Amino acid sequence: MQVGLYLLLVLHIAEGCKLKDGKPEVITAYRGGSALLPCYCTDPQATPGRFTWKKHRTNIDILEEMSNERSQYRDRVQLFNGHSPGNLSLLISHLTEEDGGDYICEVEGRIKYISLTVEGCTLTNLKTTLPITAHTGGSVLLPCSCTELRAKPETFTWKKYNQKCDSIPFESGQYRNRFQLVNGHRKSLSTHITPD
Repeated sequence: MQVGLYLLLVLHIAEGCKLKDGKPEVITAYRGGSALLPCYCTDPQATPGRFTWKKHRTNIDILEEMSNERSQYRDRVQLFNGHSPGNLSLLISHLTEEDGGDYICEVEGRIKYISLTVEGCTLTNLKTTLPITAHTGGSVLLPCSCTELRAKPETFTWKKYNQKCDSIPFESGQYRNRFQLVNGHRKSLSTHITPD
């Protein structure tokens, strides 16, 4: 009985990690957000001997190994295998459009393919003039938002339409202390109008 149990345990350890659902996956995430790239062993307690995450670099057709040590991923990637050795999923935070591409989770010669698309901000009502009525001394909300509310623009600029389309310097001049971002998001702008 004891010999049979020992043999079963050895076979279980020797089996290693079989990837759960090795089918390719397509994931869409948004710039500034996070993406979880799933990769699991069928047995959550399986301890793979070695595994790597790689990203396919399209411009030179090579696979680059990912790690928290590489500057472009520093403090942005996290593994979950500390709590569950068979969970090899990769979380990428603070996504940039450059993070989009094809990823590979390789475990003991077995491979899982994941395609990640990172979308940016597309403005609603693009190239449309919105009629907004306001009164001197009152406040007005000038709407500007991404079509996908989870998208976070890297930068944005408000411009006052005149012959030159000047950028509005909110920290100085006539606009100082007269604007605020709505709900802490950089998607809409509320400004107080004065007779200037």
